[in-house]
Amino acid sequence: MAGVASALVLAGTAHAEDRFVVERSGDSSGQTVFFVPGLASSGATWDGAVAALGDSADIHVFTLAGFAGVPATGHEGSFIEGAAEALAGYIAEGGYTHVSLIGHSLGGQVALQVAARAPEAVSAVMAVDSVPFYARLFNPAATPEQAAASGEMFAAQMSAVPHAQFLAMMEQGLPVQSLDTGFHDTMREWFAASDQQTIARAFGEVSGSDFTPVLDEVRAPVLVLTAWADGSPVDAATLEAMYAAQYAPLANSRVEVIEGARHFIMIDQPDAFNARLARFLSERR
Repeated sequence: MAGVASALVLAGTAHAEDRFVVERSGDSSGQTVFFVPGLASSGATWDGAVAALGDSADIHVFTLAGFAGVPATGHEGSFIEGAAEALAGYIAEGGYTHVSLIGHSLGGQVALQVAARAPEAVSAVMAVDSVPFYARLFNPAATPEQAAASGEMFAAQMSAVPHAQFLAMMEQGLPVQSLDTGFHDTMREWFAASDQQTIARAFGEVSGSDFTPVLDEVRAPVLVLTAWADGSPVDAATLEAMYAAQYAPLANSRVEVIEGARHFIMIDQPDAFNARLARFLSERR
């Protein structure tokens, strides 16, 4: 059926634990595409990509609980694994097959977890500026134990500071998030509408977890996009090698660099991103 009407609904696991909201659009008979945004981000991250796809796919855009105005679910257990379990449940409940998962940053880590949980249903993953072992990007010698200790420290600090100070901390990261200063205002709105405790918990997991073992369970091909721009601490070739090393356990993975962009590649280089997304999806049809 073409032209599925967009609908915003609460969804979650088979136990009805709300973990995200999802907006569905496009053609329900088309290729199934899931978009998962990153830390503190709204599904609106993907507006440009969704518009470019139009009615060519069955599009599901998620916003995770606690981010950008979606109510938090509580602060127990693993945020990333809980989101992945809920998404895998959503796939099973909907009977979706041949799903292409597109995840940004934390959303990329969630996508890998979903691909491991639902290997028969997930046909491909695009990880947008996301790696399974975040700490090792900054310290190649980092051990899982060291990363976990740092992640716990970051989470405790972020959760304990007054909210105004927390927002100031988030503000400091804007220059490395996007070259588009206009988009910085949007990100400020998302930060302000997010749950501080959820962000602290999720960031602690991102920075403190080694998700490399999950790669052994991922059967789908994985395309990794990373961003490079003038002023980056390493050159583009070195950056590509760093990301390729993280995904080396996956035989069917590929890393590509999109230049002229920071972390939000789809915002800084929308034409390049949308062209690569279209090719990625055409390879899966």
